[in-house]
Amino acid sequence: MALITGGNTTHYWEDTGIVGKLFQQTMAIDDIYLWDVWFIYQPGIRWTDRLPPKPDFAMHQLGRRLVERYGLPVLDSKVFADKVGEYLANVPHDDRLP
Repeated sequence: MALITGGNTTHYWEDTGIVGKLFQQTMAIDDIYLWDVWFIYQPGIRWTDRLPPKPDFAMHQLGRRLVERYGLPVLDSKVFADKVGEYLANVPHDDRLP
């Protein structure tokens, strides 16, 4: 959590396990609890339904089975950082700000 700071990131923690189970449903993963996953969303995406929205990009740190069974790549920090940079480059900004 200390590695990624600022207003563009959110870290969630809850101890019931419900969020990981909801993301399992969103990602159509029925046999692996999702807890150590990294998601990127387009700006403006809101969780307004029972299930969270499907991310635009995702990586994980949960082992090879997610790669083999679901094609979800293992976290590569450089790839993830580059993808975040791509998304941030497309975020509208206010030219009046320094």
